[in-house]
Amino acid sequence: MEDWGWLQGDRWGSGRGLVVGEERRYDPAVVPERIDPRPGRNTDLGFDVESGAPVAISLGRLSDKMWPGPLSANGVGPRLAAVIGRLDDYYVTVDPRAKTRCIDGRHDPELDEAALGPQVPGGAPGSALAYRLGVDKDDLTRGTFTGDAEMMIESYLRLGLSPGGHRDEDAESGDGIGCGAIDGLQSVLDCMTNPMLVEDHKRLVKTILDADFNRDHYLRVMGAGLVLQSRSVGYFHGRGEIIDLLERKAPGSVSMLKGRHQEAFVVVNMVDGTTLSSNRFAADHGGAQAFGYDLWRSRQLVQALFPLPSHQVDRERFIHARVMLTIATLMAITDGSLQVLVRLPAA
Repeated sequence: MEDWGWLQGDRWGSGRGLVVGEERRYDPAVVPERIDPRPGRNTDLGFDVESGAPVAISLGRLSDKMWPGPLSANGVGPRLAAVIGRLDDYYVTVDPRAKTRCIDGRHDPELDEAALGPQVPGGAPGSALAYRLGVDKDDLTRGTFTGDAEMMIESYLRLGLSPGGHRDEDAESGDGIGCGAIDGLQSVLDCMTNPMLVEDHKRLVKTILDADFNRDHYLRVMGAGLVLQSRSVGYFHGRGEIIDLLERKAPGSVSMLKGRHQEAFVVVNMVDGTTLSSNRFAADHGGAQAFGYDLWRSRQLVQALFPLPSHQVDRERFIHARVMLTIATLMAITDGSLQVLVRLPAA
């Protein structure tokens, strides 16, 4: 039997998520393969890792428990080995002038692969709640999400960044805007503070942040979430106006997504200046989509928002809040069955 002891030394610990436990309820179509990211080790799986290329690592499913969200990957999508082996083919260089995109994997008919912006949950307005929970020194019993989002959009524009957001074709007949990271903000906050989900939540946040995880920052953001939850109806009132506000302040920044959610993967991208070509990924994988989160963009944004040496704690707390809200968003919209990949720079 091949020795997989080399996994003990990688930055993700003992290779958790790479070997499938028989007790878990995985669908055979999406069972993780054991992927060795060293060159020359995966030829039996039909691909090899190019020396010097970014590395994709599987963390297994989001959870072995049932989450509240309706979106399921069971029975959807290609085998994980095939996705990992070709994942880098679907990443392109970001155009710094292109609008920020949401992590949504649905089809954008106007998407231009030569001019893609980075993906973050909720687009530019999605950063507002992370700022409120992680950084804002004002009283949590005051303020609204609409006001916080307007401040964040203005910050993007002031810093020379390109904000962005989206609607979907079905939202025109309903009360929402078609972005789960904004329409479902109350559910996101409920999931983040749910005692039954907190262990899963902390596990994933800690795994993604790795050595940057700070327990005190995590608990502070969680505490702020509990306070805000007590007045969530008032805080989130009028959030549907956000996209109209974005369109007024940054014309051309709002996309219209089409089709239904068919995400089978979550890809957390740590490679600076790159983003997922979401349309092409889905087209080449039989319609199976991916939530793509460019975590490097959140780190870039926080350096622009809080540039002084004295802002170090604010930067760390903002990143914690952003990742915590991302995981909570996935809890609110999926059942935990999606496969998670982390894309890392070449060693």
